[in-house]
Amino acid sequence: MKVAVLGATGFTGEKLIEILIKHKFVEINYLTSRVPNPVSYSELFPRFKGRIFTKCERLDIPKALKKADFFFLALPHTVSMQVVPMLIEAKKKVVDLSADYRIEDTSLYNKFYNTLHTDKKNLKKAVYGLPEFFKDKIKRAVLVANPGCYPTSVILALAPLVKEKVIKRNIVVDAKSSITGAGRKAVIDYHFSNISGNIWAYKPFNHQHLPEIIQVIKGVSGLSYNITFVPHVVGIESGIYSTIYISFKKKATQELINSIYRRYYKNAPFVRILNGFPKLKDVVGTNFCDIGFSLKNDGLSAVVASCIDNLIKGAAGNAVQNMNIMCGFGEKEALLSVCQGNKAL
Repeated sequence: MKVAVLGATGFTGEKLIEILIKHKFVEINYLTSRVPNPVSYSELFPRFKGRIFTKCERLDIPKALKKADFFFLALPHTVSMQVVPMLIEAKKKVVDLSADYRIEDTSLYNKFYNTLHTDKKNLKKAVYGLPEFFKDKIKRAVLVANPGCYPTSVILALAPLVKEKVIKRNIVVDAKSSITGAGRKAVIDYHFSNISGNIWAYKPFNHQHLPEIIQVIKGVSGLSYNITFVPHVVGIESGIYSTIYISFKKKATQELINSIYRRYYKNAPFVRILNGFPKLKDVVGTNFCDIGFSLKNDGLSAVVASCIDNLIKGAAGNAVQNMNIMCGFGEKEALLSVCQGNKAL
């Protein structure tokens, strides 16, 4: 299958290439970026020399439609919705890694992304691309909205508990992300001397991923939850670690919560339920989400922790997982090689 990556030179685009060149059933046939002139992708990223021979160029829609059947959009928020209508009209399949098709309520999108949504028609067709909960819809989809990195970590940790309605509606999420979560941009806070060994909280109460988390949690549970979400930037290269504080409606046991998680994720190849708390280094470089928890002695509250690689399970890896499901490939195709060296494999 001929594949295109639009926005191939960002962190996520680069990670997509890294995964896709290992995929047995796809050919990377078209790459775009804001380069002044066409240039070999391996010239931009020498580690790919001898592994990919496609040139990276400015987006030309008519050329793109001829070159590829499946499109990954690793474009900035608000840009994807300018491109998607042309791809869908040409009957191409699309995984969009921006936020443009994640939020169903356009007034919330307008508020959190400071722009009007211009493609409500395709927004209605979009399927939220979290395979662990929406696989059947993803199989039939032509447009998949790949989840945000923070929401992937948070939703996978919370969704089984809210679906079972065992927790109260006040939830606190303390999440920490690596610097690559901010993308490739020249901002002084992200210079090495400022970020190395540093950590800070940002956007409490109004981070753009909050409405996405609330929407999906309500969608799977049928209930509204009051979620306090406080993200942090950490001076590390890869990963997200979410620590979540919950209270139970009635006394819970370790066995009960463990059984809920294992039941929901028994057929989820990239979610691992641990006996203790997860450690970030165990998921960096993989498509896994590791989840662990600890109950307070009285059984009325708990701390749940989950972690992912923000560029893989939080972006490119999950996007390839979605493509595999949409196109009938094995769900794990090209993703186990990302995870090489992991003891679980």
